[in-house]
Amino acid sequence: MYASIILPTYNERENLANCVEAVRQAMGPRTDWEIIVVDDNSPDGTWELAEQLGQQDPRVRLYRRIDRKGLSSAIVDGLAMAAGQRLLVTDADMQHDIRKIPDLLAALDTAEVSVGSRYVGGGGISDWPAHRRFASTMATRVCHLLLRVRVTDPMSGFFAIRRGIFERIAPQLNPRGYKILMEILHWHGKPERVAEIAYVFNPRRAGESKLSSGVIWDYGLSLLELASRRFISARFLKYGLVGVSGVGVQFLAFNLLWKHPLSESLALAAAIATAALSNYLINNIWTFHDRRHRGFGAMLKGLAWFLAISGSGAIINHAVSLDAKTWVLQVSSLTSEAALNVGMVVGIMFATAWNYLLNRSFTWSFQDKPE
Repeated sequence: MYASIILPTYNERENLANCVEAVRQAMGPRTDWEIIVVDDNSPDGTWELAEQLGQQDPRVRLYRRIDRKGLSSAIVDGLAMAAGQRLLVTDADMQHDIRKIPDLLAALDTAEVSVGSRYVGGGGISDWPAHRRFASTMATRVCHLLLRVRVTDPMSGFFAIRRGIFERIAPQLNPRGYKILMEILHWHGKPERVAEIAYVFNPRRAGESKLSSGVIWDYGLSLLELASRRFISARFLKYGLVGVSGVGVQFLAFNLLWKHPLSESLALAAAIATAALSNYLINNIWTFHDRRHRGFGAMLKGLAWFLAISGSGAIINHAVSLDAKTWVLQVSSLTSEAALNVGMVVGIMFATAWNYLLNRSFTWSFQDKPE
């Protein structure tokens, strides 16, 4: 049965040719397979090498992504364009045991998903320091606890899946960060139809690891989103955190302005405007990075939308803040300044939910990007 092997790459020029050759050797005399290299426009020219390899062997196909980045989304894009009925994902860095590819594909005779596992008998990790082993073990245990995924290595980047199963769950996937298998297993929901194949995780031969604090952050957001069955959106969590930063900006601006001869109401209005500008810039860079406004014109247009939408939120914020201040003064012995601080928190909470819903639908909807 025809198989598609997905290689997501970014700056893997030093490893790619060796990986492709290792796949050829692992597949042996079989010809019913293809390799799809999904490259995020690597500055080291990985995509150029993939083109050359494709000229030498038409079974090697390249998808060069210009406007998107990210391992999970690259995997999903590769799976979506694959021609095979059996789909396999591995890294080009040679840390996975390429010789196990036929075993993972063969396991799909009876299983719907097969996972290369470092934690079943015969598996292992060759050279990780103690702190990284501990972090991996804890991340796996948290995944087991929150998602009830009964697979020993749900964080694996080495797995295979039947095409029909992928097509069934693809609309539910939210490709972000590095751990797409965790989402696949969560939405697949049939642990009895998952096979595990032991392998030893090898040292990286060349290039640099992609593990970073951002990867860890995305993993945490994915867990929260999946554990809440998408009731809590990871994007909304980011938006909320940006809103928290806006609280600091608003408080700082208000207290700076109130020390000058400005009325309480004017100082509050100016502080809200300052926080709105700060929130737009951070949201554009972080919360909606996949829909980011690029260039002066696009950012100016985006800012205009953001401020227009946030204007209604600012009115809500201003009104609720002052009304809440009045109520707090009536039911407590706080000073006027302290009561206003409490009121501003309440106003910000109301305005944040309102602004998020509209900004997600309008300000950052100029490009058709998945949430």
